[in-house]
Order: sequence, then structure tokens, then C-alpha cells
Amino acid sequence: MSTNSRKNKYVAKAISILKQEGFRLSLDEMATKMGITKKTLYNNFSSKDELLKECVHAISSDFQGVLAMLDDEKCSAIESLTTCFAQLDELFDTLNPVFFSDLMRSNPDQAMLEHVMGSSYFDEKMTANLERGVQAGLYRSDLDIPFVCRYMSYSIFGFYIQAVIHNKPLPTGDYFVSILQYHLRAIVSAEGNKFIRHYNHDQN
Repeated sequence: MSTNSRKNKYVAKAISILKQEGFRLSLDEMATKMGITKKTLYNNFSSKDELLKECVHAISSDFQGVLAMLDDEKCSAIESLTTCFAQLDELFDTLNPVFFSDLMRSNPDQAMLEHVMGSSYFDEKMTANLERGVQAGLYRSDLDIPFVCRYMSYSIFGFYIQAVIHNKPLPTGDYFVSILQYHLRAIVSAEGNKFIRHYNHDQN
């Protein structure tokens, strides 16, 4: 197994632990839960901080992979949007809120960097989705696309982040899918409404 493959395997194991435990574990405890020795862990990561950075980067990559669905030209803009938000529900449902609060507390610079990168990527892909939907006649032709992107970003992710920061109960289950339905009603055209009815009927 190559060095990169081995490191990726350890990162995946560490992520599964961090998702439930947060960042409170020592490197010894991390190694024990991963089923390896501390020496093995140090052979692949110079410190706990390096391991955590690799884990956060991997989760961020997963997040960007989900957002890339917004610009999937193999299906309609509405289908892309619906699929993406369903995947967001699955992604966030597996992450313990402790993970986010620990990240913000222990490494605010990286947390901010990942947030900014994620926000920029969301804006890029959401813009592409809205433009494609307008061109196809599924979204309203008078949409202010930059404003809609910012509004959706703040209302969708801002609520989640504020809940984490203030230790408030978090939405569970189909939060992202539910809020998407609210936003769709505001941006779809008459043709888009017809598409949604047929799409929902086919899904059921």
C-alpha cells in the first residue's frame, strides 16, 4: 500500500471517530480507537494538529463533492438541486455538532478558511445551477442570481452554523431538503412548477 493510500485509510478511520467524539481525544486515545499504535500514527502524521487538518480537509472535499452536483448537466437544474440537498442532509446527519464546535474553538483560522472556501464554491455552483435553470425555463427569468445565491447561502448554512456556535438544538433528518422546498417555491417558473409536480409524482 502506498504512503498516500495508507494515510487516507487512517484519515478515514480518524474521521469516523471525530464525527462522534469531537476533538477532545488525545493522540493516544485516537490511536487506540483506530486500532493502531501511537508510533504508527506518528509515522504518518507529525502531530495531532496535522491529523486534524487532514481530516477537516477530507470532510471539506466531501462537502465540495456534494456541491458539485448542483452543476451536473446530465440532469435538469431542479433535479441537480434536489439531489445535492438530499446528499447534504446525509452528510451533515453523520457529523456530530461537537465536531464543528471543537473545530471553531481549537482552530478558528482553519474553520474560517474552510467556511470561506465552501461558501465561494457554493456560490459558484449555485450560480451555474440558477443560470442553467433560467435558460431552460424552469426558474423565473427575472431572478437576481447573485442575490438569490447569497440569500440561500446565508439562510441555509447560516442557520446551521449559528446553532452550532450557540449550542442550540440542530435540525435533524431532512432539514436541507425541507428548506429547499421553501426556496424552490420562490424561484421556479410556471414550467418549473409543472416539472416539480411530475418529478415528485415519479419519485413516489
